[in-house]
Amino acid sequence: MSTTAEQHPTHSATLDIPLRQTIHGYPYWHRDEPVVAVSRMDPEYAELRRNFPDSWRYLVRVKKLFDSVSALDAPSLSGDDPQYAERIDALLTTAADTLLRFAEAERGPATRAVVEHARTAAQRLADHVVTREWKPVTLYEPRPGEPWLYCGPISTWATRDVASPVALLVAVPDAGLQAEVDEVSSRVDAARAEAARVLGGPVRSVQQLHPTMQITDLLLAGGESVSGHKNFAHFFPLEAAGSTVLGPEFTVVFANVHRERLRRCSLELLRGVADAPDEARLDEALRMSLRWFRCHDLGHFWRRTSIPGDGRPAQGLEHFERMALEEAYADTLGLLTADALGGAGEALDTAFAAELIRYLSRRHHHFADSAAAMLTLGWIQQHAEAADFPVKRRFLQKSRPTLEDLVRTLHDVLWDADGAQLVRLRSALAKGAAYYDTLAEHLGSTPTDLSYTFG
Repeated sequence: MSTTAEQHPTHSATLDIPLRQTIHGYPYWHRDEPVVAVSRMDPEYAELRRNFPDSWRYLVRVKKLFDSVSALDAPSLSGDDPQYAERIDALLTTAADTLLRFAEAERGPATRAVVEHARTAAQRLADHVVTREWKPVTLYEPRPGEPWLYCGPISTWATRDVASPVALLVAVPDAGLQAEVDEVSSRVDAARAEAARVLGGPVRSVQQLHPTMQITDLLLAGGESVSGHKNFAHFFPLEAAGSTVLGPEFTVVFANVHRERLRRCSLELLRGVADAPDEARLDEALRMSLRWFRCHDLGHFWRRTSIPGDGRPAQGLEHFERMALEEAYADTLGLLTADALGGAGEALDTAFAAELIRYLSRRHHHFADSAAAMLTLGWIQQHAEAADFPVKRRFLQKSRPTLEDLVRTLHDVLWDADGAQLVRLRSALAKGAAYYDTLAEHLGSTPTDLSYTFG
């Protein structure tokens, strides 16, 4: 970690968020001295072996090779090492050869798309070693009843500072949880109507094709995706250099990772400040969390029809500030939309509050969604009718007017150049920061992040 950056943070000009320089440390954690819960995914490679009985060992070898790439690919190690590139190239070349061996060994009727991608990925790795560029590739989203594989370059967080971020991801669709998300996706018109009601006028989507959301269980991951910070979702083609898609963009969510993170981190963090439900209701919280995530995705795109083009942000907003406000907008409008679609009840309150507290545990000067959580929580606590959040359950019933006011305020600041509202947002951030300071002991003794192993 850069000592200078840690001791002398700069501040954003408009919202006064402390901003740190690019992270140069490794591994990449959310906090100093984090408390991490370790979970074991797919014990004994049971599901991996079931889906790839003749070829699973090759995938495990690729994972280990990519893990080695990530271990070497740290600025502190690579900066003055003349053999750095040779070592990385040797690992990528071996990974390419291993992928071809996997493709030759794999004969399953449901794995043809995986084999095709593995062959393409092997060629891309080999070409990259020679050209230092990534050959274009067209990606496919997970298909019902078929395992899914991605192997290649991947970007996780903008503040990560590595030269060769590559990852292996192997997952299988979860039909039951996919149905929850698909039900939300089938009601886009109802979501638009709720957004119009909240925003006080007709709305439009600024995205012609809404991204799809694919719910899977992660069977194996290697490289950048499991180095330091652990991701529970990836966005394609956004995070995959040189890639395109034939249809809409898609998000791959790893439900088993998110379930473990809810169980080991988010709900435990919530129990420290609220009367959270017991683990018996974990699956209900997971379902509502995924529905909220889907509504969050849709929420990013709703604008009043009176806004021309992409809109105009309030003067002075910096890039990180805009990201934080956009995340708060999608979080809050997504919550209201998920509630309006019905069937959520107390589980939606729990999922939202638990994730908000977990977001709050991360570095809000590095993560826009953490700054968004600080803003949202501060805004809620500034209003008497919602001041008990997150201590009391069913807060949504009494805080809906407060949240609707926040959505409208964010919309006006982000896209209608309403700088007069910035003072309210700055005040809410300060309130949220004060609440965060009261959680120091709790966040220092409860897992705030998840690490996982395989096999």
